[in-house]
Amino acid sequence: MTARPRARLVVLLVAAGAVRLLPVLLADRVVADVQRYQRVAAHVLDVSWNPYTAPRLYPYPPVWVWVEAGSEWLARHTGARFAVLVKLPVLAADLAIVVLLAMAGRRSGRGELPAWLYALHPVAILVGAFHGQFDAVALLFVLLALFAFDAGRRDASALALAAAIGLKSFPVLLLPVFLLSPGMPAPARARFAALALFPVVVLLVPYAAADFGALRRELFGYGGIADLGWIGFWRGLRWLHTGVLTRSEPLYWGLLVPLAKTLTLAAEAALFAAMAARRVRWTPAEACLAVLLAFLVFYGSLSAQYLLWVVPFGAMRPDRFAAVHGIVSTMALFGLYSFLAPAILYPGPSAALIARPAAGALWVVGTGSVLLASAFWLADVVARGRVPPARAGAGEPPR
Repeated sequence: MTARPRARLVVLLVAAGAVRLLPVLLADRVVADVQRYQRVAAHVLDVSWNPYTAPRLYPYPPVWVWVEAGSEWLARHTGARFAVLVKLPVLAADLAIVVLLAMAGRRSGRGELPAWLYALHPVAILVGAFHGQFDAVALLFVLLALFAFDAGRRDASALALAAAIGLKSFPVLLLPVFLLSPGMPAPARARFAALALFPVVVLLVPYAAADFGALRRELFGYGGIADLGWIGFWRGLRWLHTGVLTRSEPLYWGLLVPLAKTLTLAAEAALFAAMAARRVRWTPAEACLAVLLAFLVFYGSLSAQYLLWVVPFGAMRPDRFAAVHGIVSTMALFGLYSFLAPAILYPGPSAALIARPAAGALWVVGTGSVLLASAFWLADVVARGRVPPARAGAGEPPR
């Protein structure tokens, strides 16, 4: 890297860090998920090493808990603020993603544009720096897996994907993208799957041995939160019509959550079947984008942080669909936080000044808009990747 690109990268990282560090330092309140992180940390440090025995607090694989516990330990012994400490790994992951997107942009001829789009993306800032959710850390390892795979380093790719799955469950949806890559023989597929899944299984074994019921209930039984998605949109419409806001947990939505799971599995299976039959031709990054968009469209019980999943992939291939999705996602998140969890964005006294009905209306409109934008974006990705029937069986490699 010459001096000029290095200088541009430094400017990029300073900008990305500044727009995140400021809200990290100012929005240092222990609320919403950050409050749950601290409660889990206290449980692990003071009660039991097993976070799954604390009901309804830890629905993640078993890696992030040690960031929570480490942050609380540091806060107790140094006086530093827990809400700041626990967000610092997310900030670091965001900066690493910016570097990866800058490298990818130079290779694709887009320069630093993808990196700038992610560095200043409101969804990334809202989800990480304000909300404190750590999906960016998992996304970093997903991108590392993709880049290693493109470079022919399959074992490194599989292990990076294992790290992503160990942090958050959603990257397991992307495993078939790698396994269905053209030209990968069956033994290589088996090796990749083993390297991607076995480390996570090993991490889960102690928790399963200690209390399998708790692990099954907290991790495998988690059904999402109906803040966004089509169930969230229906929840919002009911609130607008009746003035009564139904709780967001799956317990309150009966058969709708199992229906959402069925629809999502069917949609993902259709995408993977099209990939296996070579009816679509995507790069691995485009295939990941399609899989994640399908989840946003069909799984109706979505939390706020799920909207971040597609952001780095949209930044790598910027177009009007990515732009519209970013705009309406920002609108939905501002409405959601302002209406349901204002302390995430606003300090105590000012939170009471928020016009809650207007914020709620923004949440509902934004949620519906995200659903439509995700569906149109998915349709565009599928249309661009579709292979004419005469060429579908030719086994052409991805672009």
